[in-house]
Amino acid sequence: MAWDESFICNVCGAVKLESNHWWMITLGNVFCFDEGQPSRHFTLLPWNEDQSRNPDVYHVCGEGCASKALERFMSSGTLEGARVGSRASAG
Repeated sequence: MAWDESFICNVCGAVKLESNHWWMITLGNVFCFDEGQPSRHFTLLPWNEDQSRNPDVYHVCGEGCASKALERFMSSGTLEGARVGSRASAG
């Protein structure tokens, strides 16, 4: 039995294909910040197959969805509503 692992864009729900140029997003705490400033950071990373399996990583299918995710983060400090799915696995 073969294990098939698919990645899904957390913004639009598109499924990653072999030739897609996807990105990953991580959110984290800023340890040293001024009062009244955001305490979280948004990091956009190039796709890495191994790191993409981390459950704390968001997957985005391209520039448009990365921009939407950044807009959500800038308005709320989270990507709430962005996590359509993370990975789909079939055996």
